[in-house]
Amino acid sequence: MPDAAFNESAQTVRVLSLLDALAAAGLAPTTARALHEMAYLANVLAPVFDLSPLDATLLKRNAGPYYPELQYTTDRLVGRGLVEAIDLSYELDEADQRYRIAARYRLVRPMVGPALERYRQVRALEAKFVDELAFAYSSLSDDDQGHVANSDARYADVSVDTNGVIDFGQWAGAEKNFSRNAALAFAPGRLLAPAERLYLYLDHLQRKAAHG
Repeated sequence: MPDAAFNESAQTVRVLSLLDALAAAGLAPTTARALHEMAYLANVLAPVFDLSPLDATLLKRNAGPYYPELQYTTDRLVGRGLVEAIDLSYELDEADQRYRIAARYRLVRPMVGPALERYRQVRALEAKFVDELAFAYSSLSDDDQGHVANSDARYADVSVDTNGVIDFGQWAGAEKNFSRNAALAFAPGRLLAPAERLYLYLDHLQRKAAHG
């Protein structure tokens, strides 16, 4: 939900916070595909940190997560000079037979620094979660970044067909967020910090993707 402390939409804050965390993890500039995948993982794994997802539903595509509103927001931020787009082009996703943007993005630091500092003050737990997720995501190989979500427990759920809606919000019930449940199921009997569970889950996704 939007926060009164910001003159920005929730999606704007999400894009800026994701790009900021990815940059801190050494992943700047960030590909469009990786940005959308990180947004999906941030949504589906938010409950590991006892947070609510910003977007609790997503249209399932063969080629992996894609949020039209997030892409529109990113494009607007580029137009406002807050985000820089590098190597802008379009590519055809053969799996979906749809074109999508193939740019790489990075923050224009002088323009967004104060807003991000305020975000980290007001939403400290959320910022910590996104930071930890970005560092866990950076452990993936370059080839896997942007391509592991299809192995995610909720995204790969065969009960949701392509072009069907993936729902992991409160109306779906906690038992339907298979990603969160899988992350919490590691090392039964051991007390793991939420951040450790993110690393374990991302490692799990990379190994699943490697085995097709």
